[in-house]
Amino acid sequence: MRRLGAAATLLLLLTGCRTDPALHSQRIGPGQYRLTVDRCHVIDREQLEHDLRGLAGQKCPDGAGELEAIQSIPSRQGSLFGECLRSGALRAEVTCR
Repeated sequence: MRRLGAAATLLLLLTGCRTDPALHSQRIGPGQYRLTVDRCHVIDREQLEHDLRGLAGQKCPDGAGELEAIQSIPSRQGSLFGECLRSGALRAEVTCR
């Protein structure tokens, strides 16, 4: 019974960051996207920008232009037990080539 309780606790701790990073895109025009990345465990801003470039590559199979209008936004990552101590989020726009 004790192992079951420990497993349930571990599952709850991991649930808060199960979608790390959370990647979202919204089409804002022909070949233009607004991209958002939200991470529970952030090392630095460069890591978030790398995630944005990866998402841009997925949305623009023929290549993506430079990330534009990059801005920090409040992170929506969170958990019941506060294990997301270094969360962060960025939003940017990209135009496909």
